[in-house]
Amino acid sequence: MKALVGQAQAELRLTLRDKTVLFFSLFFPVLTVAFFGYLNRGEKVGGVSYASFLIAGGTGMVVSSAAFQNLSAALARQRDAGVLKRLGGTPLRVWTLVGAKVFVATAIILAQASIMIATNVVLFQAELSGSALWTLAVLVLGVLAFSAMGIALAGLGRNADLVSAAGMAVALPMQFLCGTLFPLEAMPPVLQSLAQVLPLTYFVNALRGAMLDGGGPAEYATDWAVLVACLAVAFLVAVKTFRWE
Repeated sequence: MKALVGQAQAELRLTLRDKTVLFFSLFFPVLTVAFFGYLNRGEKVGGVSYASFLIAGGTGMVVSSAAFQNLSAALARQRDAGVLKRLGGTPLRVWTLVGAKVFVATAIILAQASIMIATNVVLFQAELSGSALWTLAVLVLGVLAFSAMGIALAGLGRNADLVSAAGMAVALPMQFLCGTLFPLEAMPPVLQSLAQVLPLTYFVNALRGAMLDGGGPAEYATDWAVLVACLAVAFLVAVKTFRWE
């Protein structure tokens, strides 16, 4: 446990020093949500205010960004630079390194979610009337699933440049097509079909259900099942493909 805490502190310091990561992980989603929240202030989606609808989508943007544009790229860069090779020569275990990275990603996501909720409540009078328990549960499940996918992507990529490009190619469509900023029903049929094969769609739907309706696994069984399946498959791929150099 001491090793995990120490490694997490080191990972957090490295993350806070990277201004690009901070911008895309913290400020860019807030700016995007504030912009669309302002444009659609006073509007309603499915009987709730647009600001309330937007919170889950904004959180989904943060999760996908942290996994595919931060975690995976950082891991690949450390491997290319020989950092992982040096760490592999120490008593540090794989689960400690990966656990520390996931812990830091979770901390950043929770901080961002708090900022996003506060922004929408203060500026646009958003209301959350769902279940705090199910909201936290689906948020943790989503963070674990997407973190595993990000680590798997880092293992599959040959180098940091390829991993970074692939992460961007995966994350950007999800951030705008998966019901994050607009309801899926409002999009053209071809984009709706594309959204159905993207995992972020199911995370956002489950999170929005928990935040607004208090729904859990019983009410959103398909969404929870997809997230659990993504976590299991990504975990197996991540373990199989992880390498120190």
